[in-house]
Order: sequence, then C-alpha cells, then structure tokens
Amino acid sequence: MATWQLGPFDNDDAVEWCGALEDTVPDQRTLFVRQTLEAAVLAAGVLTPEDAAQAIAAAATVLQSIAGTPPSDSAYAPRFLGLHDIQATSQLRDLATRALDAVLARGSAWRLRWAEDIEEEEAFGVIEELRINLASAMS
Repeated sequence: MATWQLGPFDNDDAVEWCGALEDTVPDQRTLFVRQTLEAAVLAAGVLTPEDAAQAIAAAATVLQSIAGTPPSDSAYAPRFLGLHDIQATSQLRDLATRALDAVLARGSAWRLRWAEDIEEEEAFGVIEELRINLASAMS
C-alpha cells in the first residue's frame, strides 16, 4: 500500500477503490460500499492492508454522505457523488464503524504495517476520529 498522506483517501488502494465507486452505476453505489464494509467485517483477523485501506475509504464515504462534505480535504475524496448516490442508513453507519473496528483491531495487518512508524499515532488517530464521527453521526 503506497501511502503519501494519512487521510482515508491518501493511498493507492483507496484511490483505486474510489475509481471503482465512481465507475459504479449510481443506484448501485450503496451496495458497492456495503459489500466493501461487509468484506472487512467478515475478514476481521485476516483483513489485508489493501482491503483495510478500501474499508477505510468506504467508511469515510459513508460519513461524507451523512455529513454532506468529505471528511478529508484530499484531492482523491469522492466529490462526484450525487445527493442520493449512497443511502446512508444507521445500519450502514454501524457497519462502517464495525469495519473500522476490524481495521484497528490488535494484530490487524493494517495496524502492524503502521507499527513503529514515525506517524503511527497520527495514522491511528485519523481512523479513530473517523470512527468517532461515524458513531455520532445520525444521532
């Protein structure tokens, strides 16, 4: 996973995922996001860093659809989304939160990839902030 900044869209895997989301027919985008998040939750202990990066991007996209603005000022955040492209229900928000739990789990491949990196705490902080914002959204 090539990472150039700490945001949820600032790595090669997230950019690839956003491209696939953009290529998805608008009325199928909610399903695409849901499938990404479900795969992360189901993979939990064996979630690859690449799949984790895509789950983070999907969770950030859910938050974006709830808040109406991207949770990141990254040039790679999906800005093409129409008002109703992603149906952000409380169930989808909860699924996004659970996917982030899998990403942050002790021993996860994503977490281990950041272990002892100079930006380790900041990377964890970005995901934790995303998780907190999702938990408080739609309340």
